Amino acid sequence: MNIIKRRVLSEDMINQINSIVEAQDKEQHLPLYFDFSDERCAYYLCYENENLMSVLALFEIDTNVYEVIAFTDINNRKKGYFKSLLDHLSNDLKSGAKVSFLCERNYTPAIATADRLSLIYDCTETMMELDLSTYVIEKKLDIDIFEDDDDIYYIYYRDEEIGSFNFYTFSFDINDIYFHSFNIYDEYRNKGLGKLSMMAIISFIKNLGKTKIHLQLLLENKPAYKIYTDLGFCISSEISYYKKFIQ
Repeated sequence: MNIIKRRVLSEDMINQINSIVEAQDKEQHLPLYFDFSDERCAYYLCYENENLMSVLALFEIDTNVYEVIAFTDINNRKKGYFKSLLDHLSNDLKSGAKVSFLCERNYTPAIATADRLSLIYDCTETMMELDLSTYVIEKKLDIDIFEDDDDIYYIYYRDEEIGSFNFYTFSFDINDIYFHSFNIYDEYRNKGLGKLSMMAIISFIKNLGKTKIHLQLLLENKPAYKIYTDLGFCISSEISYYKKFIQ
């Protein structure tokens, strides 16, 4: 067994990694991928002879805070390759570092590995989307939306500012938007204004000519989850985070 660390990968390394991911996709597609252009990323590769058995990508999110995506060859699981990468990684990082491992929420092999290695469940991020092409809001809402110069949108209810939100357009499809930073101010919460505001936002975005909304929220955020599902949002993927603190 041989483990190497690289920030820049050779074409052969990339092809071997892609081969492992493609084999995984045939078994079960996972909403995780390697961005080989991300300069924050360091790769740990575990070889048996010249064959790549397991690969781990380490992303530095903040000082001493990291995220990890890993794949192991589907024919060579439960042979200690990923654990060897994890041990190698742990020796590389400073004491006190927080490492979050990402896996698809319902993917049994990854969950079993996290349990076997005593990784601690942290949270689950749910990606949701709404198709606006057939979406209809029939009633008139008492909500107005105004944009400021910093691309922040402010929500008004009966002439009172009650919240704000942001969104940006995806480069691969100008009709798709990613919705984020939705906030109803504390004094206006628990009054039904969150759902009412979201209905107005959906109508506002559709009138801009957009055809799909994507958003992300914590699965544990039950009130927000209920609002979005009630309005017709569907889950597109769910990523769970399991954490480990380096001693």
